[in-house]
Amino acid sequence: MIRSWVIVGVALFNMSAAGCGEDYSAEGAPPVEMRMPAPPSAVADWMQVDSATNTVALGVVAGSNATNNNWNLNGYASGNFTVSVPEGATVTINFSNNDPNIGHSIGVSEKPAGSWPATPDPTPVFDGAISSEPASSTESTRAGESETITFTASTPGEYALVCYVPGHATAGMWINFTVEPAGAM
Repeated sequence: MIRSWVIVGVALFNMSAAGCGEDYSAEGAPPVEMRMPAPPSAVADWMQVDSATNTVALGVVAGSNATNNNWNLNGYASGNFTVSVPEGATVTINFSNNDPNIGHSIGVSEKPAGSWPATPDPTPVFDGAISSEPASSTESTRAGESETITFTASTPGEYALVCYVPGHATAGMWINFTVEPAGAM
């Protein structure tokens, strides 16, 4: 059963509204619109979660638009989006590069205490959580190419999906990747 977090958020809102004993039908609607804010990952149509099998599939596109001079992941850069997955989930990232100018990579990395170094250490947090030739602008995933990586998000924490090509993370080519403790999602 594949569920989007939008559906879960709507269900939670409907249950909480029903539990309040208030009439939120069209005729009895309150003057202020009552909506439960969706978590950022809830709006991601490129993320599918199957809670029955504890699997997550992400479709991540480098250079999906002109944001940050094409140095973005699905149009996001500099940590302005967060992907959250449950602890122990098997995560598959279908990674493609639409940047017409240069190769990019993807991997799950520890976030630095300060800013990203010019050349981040291409050692992923989880085994298998990195694309091939991640630190090479010519041998990483080239324009028009794609690659699939699969790993287990085994340890809760706050990490990042990052491009390891030198200078790219420093220039903002990264987003947040959070592994939530078991039962938290």
